Amino acid sequence: MPGPDYFFCIAHEPPWFDLPDQVEVVATGKYQADGRLNIRDSQRTIGTGRLNGDNFYPYLTGTAGSLYISELLQGRPTEGRTVCVFQYRKLISPTPIGEPSINYPFMRMLGMPFGEEQVSEIFAGYATDLLVPHPFIIEEGMLAQYAACHHIADFLLLTRIAIDQQVLHASETTTFFDTRLFIPGGVEFGIFPCHLYIGILERVRPVMDEFLLRHAPVEPHHGYQVRALSFFTERLTSYLLLKELGWPASGINPDGTGCELPAQNIGYMCTLSENAQYRVFGHPGEGVPA
Repeated sequence: MPGPDYFFCIAHEPPWFDLPDQVEVVATGKYQADGRLNIRDSQRTIGTGRLNGDNFYPYLTGTAGSLYISELLQGRPTEGRTVCVFQYRKLISPTPIGEPSINYPFMRMLGMPFGEEQVSEIFAGYATDLLVPHPFIIEEGMLAQYAACHHIADFLLLTRIAIDQQVLHASETTTFFDTRLFIPGGVEFGIFPCHLYIGILERVRPVMDEFLLRHAPVEPHHGYQVRALSFFTERLTSYLLLKELGWPASGINPDGTGCELPAQNIGYMCTLSENAQYRVFGHPGEGVPA
């Protein structure tokens, strides 16, 4: 397989590595400027304001870029094509390059600087239409894990909206809450068939729309926790992706054995770092799973 047809890097600041020419940078936050692909240019709106306006972006963060990529792809040929989506300091690798993070599960740390030839070498290793970061097991289940790290009221309200929008069925609520197998980034990071990427994000979009029209994340509305919609979207799109792929949300096969995921579809999330430690920006502590 020749590799992805489209490459997008979501960036709220200049990418930490030099990128090959085929990569399109989607600018978010303060990195937006004339001549770039800016989320402020989205044609999708919420109420009387743009989806990616300054009043909405802090809640969405990188998810605003993902939704804009979905919008862009819908104006391009997508049948039988794939898209690779990554971030300003993170790449997905088909092999475990770099060194394992000392403080974040399944993250690989890459030293700096990281040049265009090194990025191109990673791209050359892509030989599948689906490559996701190495999933891991959330022992306590998704709802309990979210409650331990974030504001549970946001999760419950967004789940109710997802049911109202028929993104989730009421009968699967318990399964969603108890999900243990988690794909970091959900459908927002990795390589995907375009129809899968667009299909999942466009199912999630009305959930975000409804929330932003009628609600705001619970306090505090600042710092790390303001990213409530991005936190929820990662979990919801991970769950929807598991459903599409037929991978058990529990991480357990019906016979009680641990599921073995197809190796060709499992990659490694790699991030650049000056000190080999993964930093979660905006979090009061470092290396705490989001």
